[in-house]
Parts: sequence; C-alpha cells; structure tokens
Amino acid sequence: MGKKTTITQIAEYLGISLATVSRALNHRSMVGGDTLAKIDAAMEQFGYQPSKPTAIEGDGHNLIVLNVPNIGNIFYQDIIKGARSSAAAHNYEFLISESPLGHSAIQDYCRMLSSIHAAGLILLNHLPEEDLQKIRQVCPVIQCSEYNEESEIPYVSINNYSAARVAAEYLISCGCSKISLINGPRNFHYAAERLRGFMDTMEQNSLSVPKNWIVQLPEVDFQIAYAAVCKILNSDIRPNAFFAVSDIFAAAAIRSAYRYGLRVPQDIMVVGFDNIPISMMTCPSITTISQPTVSQGYAACELLLDMIENPQIHVQSLILETELIVRESTSMKRIS
Repeated sequence: MGKKTTITQIAEYLGISLATVSRALNHRSMVGGDTLAKIDAAMEQFGYQPSKPTAIEGDGHNLIVLNVPNIGNIFYQDIIKGARSSAAAHNYEFLISESPLGHSAIQDYCRMLSSIHAAGLILLNHLPEEDLQKIRQVCPVIQCSEYNEESEIPYVSINNYSAARVAAEYLISCGCSKISLINGPRNFHYAAERLRGFMDTMEQNSLSVPKNWIVQLPEVDFQIAYAAVCKILNSDIRPNAFFAVSDIFAAAAIRSAYRYGLRVPQDIMVVGFDNIPISMMTCPSITTISQPTVSQGYAACELLLDMIENPQIHVQSLILETELIVRESTSMKRIS
C-alpha cells in the first residue's frame, strides 16, 4: 500500500470499522489495547504516516447517528430522547438521520456514515441481513425497536407477539368476539409479529376474523386509519372491538365510531399500542399496551457504546417488558 495508504485500507485489512481506526488516531484511550496494537502494527507495516490527522481524517469527534424512518411519527420521540440522554452522558455527539433506507439507498448511506466518521449507528428501520452487514463494515450498529431477528446484529426491543396476545385476550375477556385488527406496514417486523399474535389468539379461542377486518396500513397516519376504519364501520356486519397496533390508529377508531353513532366502550371497544400521550388525551382515553420507549432508546445507545469502546465483546440483545394499561375505551361489561 505504501505511503498512499488510507485508514479505510487499514480498516479493511484488519477487518474492523473505519471509526475504530479513526479513534486510534485521535482518541487512543477509547480503543482496546489489543485492537490498538493491531492498528499500530498495520500502520507501521504499510508505512502509514498521518501528517495532519485533524485536517485529513476529520476532528475525530465522537458521533452517534440514530436513523429513523419517519421523524413525524410521535412514537419515535421518546426513543430519541432516551438515546440522546445516553449519548450525552458519555460525551458523545448525537445526530438524527431520517430515511426509510430502501435497499437502493444503502451504499449512499454507508458513504455518508463514513464521511462523517460516525462512531456508531442506532437503527430504527427494518433491513435485510445483507444491508445490515454493509453498514456494519462502516461502523458498529445496533437495532432498536424494529429488528431483523435472523441477523446476528444485536437489538433492543419488546416481544411484539406476546404483547399482541395480551391485547387480544383482554378484549375477548371483555366479551368481544368480533375483533378487527388495524395493523402497520407489513414489511415491518413489529407488524408481522402483532398480526401473528392476534391471529393465534383468535384461533385458539375459536373466533373467526373476516379478511376485510385485517387492515394493513402503509404508514402510521391518523387520516389513513380513519378512512380505513370508516370503511369497516360502514358495512352491515361490524366488529365490536378494534385492536390497533398504534395509539394513533386507536384514536382514529374512536373518532370513526363517533361518526357512526357508536359508543365507546358500550358498543365497540378499542385497544391501542405504545402508550404515547395521545392515549390519555382522547375521550374516552385509550386502553393500550405500554412499551418502554425511553428505555429502549437509552439501552440501545448504552449497548452501542459498549460495542464501540470494547470491539471484542459480544453484546447480547435485550427484550424489555410491556404492560397493559386499562382506560376508558374498554369495559369488563360484556357486549354483544
């Protein structure tokens, strides 16, 4: 490689991230002893001589990037809050990147991460294994909330399957036998798992679900959900409950019921998901599955920092607990 050797070539030769090599140049105390020794040996072997590291390789700042598919979705706000809190506690800078990250955009995204010398990435998108590995070659990455369970990339999330079962079983215990599911984008892991949990529970209770009562929406949007629920309630045969995989969807269901002269919970019950602030602002307030969003963001950043500062360690994935919060949109009184 000679005198024109770059830190990118050093990183590829050693099979480590570009960010780790950059830290070895600018913040040596943050790199493990064994890794530091390998980097120093490789630089000596190939004659790498950084003359002005701050100008050539950047200032070596410690930057955590959080990628979110849609920052307008209020669900992500507390995850961002938790991750930012962790980054600040460790004196890391924090950058939010909004992008759905389709397969065609991965190469450009990797180049962006490399150009800003990202120390690590918190990923809230669902990506195939191939794309996760491309990102991993640039910097450490951890999946948060949304994850690819077939990948070895660690994640922090909840058990969406069991949480959906709790919601469905609760509605059944309230006397609801005709339940509609308002679900999110089918390409997201959480949507697939909540659908699976809901359907398994209905089947185990010998309850059928008409095809048109399983609604897959392209994004978490109140207006889209409102239109979808109105279509269902405009039929001769109506459900007597909705399980909505987002409190935004649940609020839309309550609004739709009001339009059709249905009382919640007397005529129709609604269970949401997430326990975001809107769940306490609607009238009636929304029974919901609460998930620890702040904790997810905080824990994801903490684990990512472990990966950054100790590249040799194996980080275990983390599943956090959920809780059913009963409010006014449901009632234990049985309905027809």
